[in-house]
Amino acid sequence: MKKVLLISASVLMLAACNSTPQSQSTSLADNDSVPSWVFMPTSEKGLASSSCVAWGGNMSAARAQAIANAKADLALQIETRAKVMDKTMNSQSQQGTEVQNKSTFSQVSKQVAEQSLIGAIPKEVAFALIDNQKQLCALVEMENTQPLFDNLLASAGVSLDPSLEANLYKDFRTTKITEELQAELSGKEFD
Repeated sequence: MKKVLLISASVLMLAACNSTPQSQSTSLADNDSVPSWVFMPTSEKGLASSSCVAWGGNMSAARAQAIANAKADLALQIETRAKVMDKTMNSQSQQGTEVQNKSTFSQVSKQVAEQSLIGAIPKEVAFALIDNQKQLCALVEMENTQPLFDNLLASAGVSLDPSLEANLYKDFRTTKITEELQAELSGKEFD
């Protein structure tokens, strides 16, 4: 139990100490109008993603594309969180904690993500004006992540003691999983 807490504290400490360079972004023009959830999609209960597409006059096509893009981003978030779970489990086994698994979370994450995206629902759809171009934006949420997490564990064939499982789920749910998630979402690969 102490080893689990020590490892969890170490991971959180390293994540907190890690600094990332500020990314350069173009500031919005004075006449831009964008809902706050477009830049910072959040969900109190689970995962969230947003996406905008150029408005071409066809509501159903633009709405479907914005929602599909946001769901694709959710799938990427799930895969990235699975990679973080793999790293956590690897550090657990290196510390001597008994962890028996048949496959990695990363190996099963794509299949589980595809199955779980059925539960992702659009919460907001709104127009935005970005660089004088009308965009249709969608916010998609996956509120209950416990079944997703349980499915990842079952698909990977992992058996954990309840306290380790609770800590791993807490890490999985955390919306700020460290720079690894941001790096993955930015298109950078980590090992």
